[in-house]
Amino acid sequence: MPPCENVSSEVSATSGRQIITAPNGVPLLQAPMLAGGVAHGFTTRVGGVSPAPFNTLNLGRGVGDHPDRVAANRQRALETMGCDPAGHVEAAQVHGRTVMVVGRGQRGAKIDGADALLTAEPGVTLAIHTADCVPILLWDPRRGAIGAVHAGWRGTAVGVAAAAVEEMTRSFETDPADLRVAMGPAVGPCHYEVDTPVAQAFGSWPWAAAVLRPRPGRPAHWSLDLVAANRLVLMVLGVPGEHIWTSGLCTACEADLFFSYRRDGVTGRMGAMIALA
Repeated sequence: MPPCENVSSEVSATSGRQIITAPNGVPLLQAPMLAGGVAHGFTTRVGGVSPAPFNTLNLGRGVGDHPDRVAANRQRALETMGCDPAGHVEAAQVHGRTVMVVGRGQRGAKIDGADALLTAEPGVTLAIHTADCVPILLWDPRRGAIGAVHAGWRGTAVGVAAAAVEEMTRSFETDPADLRVAMGPAVGPCHYEVDTPVAQAFGSWPWAAAVLRPRPGRPAHWSLDLVAANRLVLMVLGVPGEHIWTSGLCTACEADLFFSYRRDGVTGRMGAMIALA
């Protein structure tokens, strides 16, 4: 199989989103912002082979699912994108701001210590896995570079998305104004309640009030909007707001579609993947 190829599929557009369902039965959420230039997608929990509580398309290792089932699910997801499973590179995800530039020499690897991956090489599929954290995909159409970022509250607070854009500027001469960004399903402020230590991590932000709202009847508790927080970080760096797509989907709300660690505890992981077409 070539690095990435078009997949014959049924496409339906809804609210600025595309759901592609490939012949293998795996639905993939795509962003019109990235269409045509890169192979990409955000998986749901549907279309895999894992039993409960990982039912069915669990892509996460280390959550208790059998490795063979995880491998089969990953292959299905990559086939839906039209990408070679051998080209898969994943971030270890330690809730920090370390960004790594990878290439064909890291195909098949898990990159220790990284929460964001970048490449400008075809044949490499960047992947992160989430079950409430914000998955962010980046594309610089001018320089031909891409990125995948894992942003939980810790990563968001220390600026992992900003670190990824800054590294793209250093490594590929990316102008943030050229970037196209897609943020996939994540826990929304409707379900993401945080306490004082988490709120304090954002308290010094000039726009803290825009992403932290007091919870009625819950003293010293706030609703945190992680998607809005990462969007603001990117805009401050010069990414135009109209170049940032958000799914508008909350993982905790949609139990039939998404895994949610906050909702379920023991659960699977979705994937966010991107590759140069």
